[in-house]
Amino acid sequence: MMKKMHHSGSLYRLIYCSRNMIDRGAPPETEIRAILTASRRNNKLDNITGALLFTASGFAQVLEGPREVVERSFERISGDPRHADVTVLSFTPTERRSFPDWSMGFSGQISPDAADPLVHLLADTTSAGPRVTTGSDVLHLLEQVVQREDEWIPA
Repeated sequence: MMKKMHHSGSLYRLIYCSRNMIDRGAPPETEIRAILTASRRNNKLDNITGALLFTASGFAQVLEGPREVVERSFERISGDPRHADVTVLSFTPTERRSFPDWSMGFSGQISPDAADPLVHLLADTTSAGPRVTTGSDVLHLLEQVVQREDEWIPA
């Protein structure tokens, strides 16, 4: 059997993390709901699936779909002022989607007092050297944490 060639329309997976810059004085649920509404609408149109984890410290996201569409979506995301220090951890072809049923699965945690699964991913890299988190680390975390299409984690 011949191996399938990865042409421009093949399935790709992009994994990134970023620091949360949502105004701490405002309830983040409103901003997150706006992000999810727009993402789910756009992703359905563009044949993108994925998952998003939001915590007090940041975001981690997986986007899966055709290469050009994922690139365009990520360009839009990376320009969003609600996060900073956007770091692509992985952008590779993949044989299958990890989140095939969701235009954007979501798990969110807003309490700064709760255990934050992203805090070690977003640690200050100036003194600690380069980030050692990999795309597969984040993918594994999202596969564990994002269990429903839309879930806020209690504090």
